[in-house]
Amino acid sequence: MRGNKSASIAVILTIILFLVIAVFSIFMQLVAFNGASESQALTGIVVSLLCQGTGAVVMALFALRLTNFLIAKANWGGTSAVILAVFLGALLGMGIAFLSLIFSALVSGIS
Repeated sequence: MRGNKSASIAVILTIILFLVIAVFSIFMQLVAFNGASESQALTGIVVSLLCQGTGAVVMALFALRLTNFLIAKANWGGTSAVILAVFLGALLGMGIAFLSLIFSALVSGIS
């Protein structure tokens, strides 16, 4: 496939950006769960990490497919395809991180 190198770069950059977002999200979750019991907070953090881990896989596949699509079908250049895939992947990652915060609070019973 023509965009294999570009797609690999997009996946790696997207995962790195998502890790930065995830660390910030976990830190914010620790601050938000400050008044909760230890078991509730631990449950919330574990659920959030599971959601974000699943989100990282989804984002990697998204960046891979989008980069390959833009290069092969839409005839974009490799650099512009990588930039767009990483940007959209980071936006998707922020959404997943935000939803994981909400979902983990609901699952752990923190209101």
